[in-house]
Amino acid sequence: MTKEVFGVTSVDDELFVLLSGKVKLYHLFNKPIAVYSITDYQLLRHLKLPRYKPDVLCDMTSCVLQRCLYMSDFDKGCVHRYALANGARNRWPVSGKPCGLSVTPSGNLLVTCHCAPNKLVELSVDDGQCVREIALHIDITSPCHSVQLTTGQFVVCHGLRSIGPHRVCLVGDCGKVTRSYGSQRGSEIGHLDDPCHLAVDKDSQSIFVADSGNHRVVLLSPTLEFVRFAREGLPNPHRLHFHQATRRLFVGQEDDGFTVLQL
Repeated sequence: MTKEVFGVTSVDDELFVLLSGKVKLYHLFNKPIAVYSITDYQLLRHLKLPRYKPDVLCDMTSCVLQRCLYMSDFDKGCVHRYALANGARNRWPVSGKPCGLSVTPSGNLLVTCHCAPNKLVELSVDDGQCVREIALHIDITSPCHSVQLTTGQFVVCHGLRSIGPHRVCLVGDCGKVTRSYGSQRGSEIGHLDDPCHLAVDKDSQSIFVADSGNHRVVLLSPTLEFVRFAREGLPNPHRLHFHQATRRLFVGQEDDGFTVLQL
């Protein structure tokens, strides 16, 4: 498989991997999504998405109830929806530059928009209609990804190289930070370097953080207290997906495929 992974998600017993649009084979045939068996990781097929060229700012998530995949398109300002049942495709415009995607506990699509102002956009997974928008506080610079906990609070990771703090933040409905983990970029406990993606254990509400610049995955409590390093020595962890049934954490790496952690 390609070494550049820009999204990982699953529906039932299949794993979906969003591949780089720069890889000639997949770009040529417009098949950027590879489908694997979640049991033995055998490649099953590829999904066709004409004219979609994923890059480092794109992401992918899924809705099991809808049996649909959702892919962000930063450059075109939209979200692509792919129905697994029949291959039907839709494109939903987003008022901002969409990057990170996740599904909320209530079943809506949560879009992290890296724009001015930075914001979270909640869309209906049925038709892409906007449910609400939350403007993020000015001190949340370069947001990459967000998830919602069962408490209703949002968790946002942000930070870009030498610009601003590198943190994971708890955010309320008003967009203000109520608690955070991290500060200026660093490698010690309590510091992050380019935190770019999140995953949540639905049972414990613990939060996995792709601490890309430090080549590790950090595990935080629901109140953003440090628990442990889930894994160190990973080459550029870039996307995370936690498969609840098997308790496997899939780590998509920007430069080296993906790694599976059994938790």
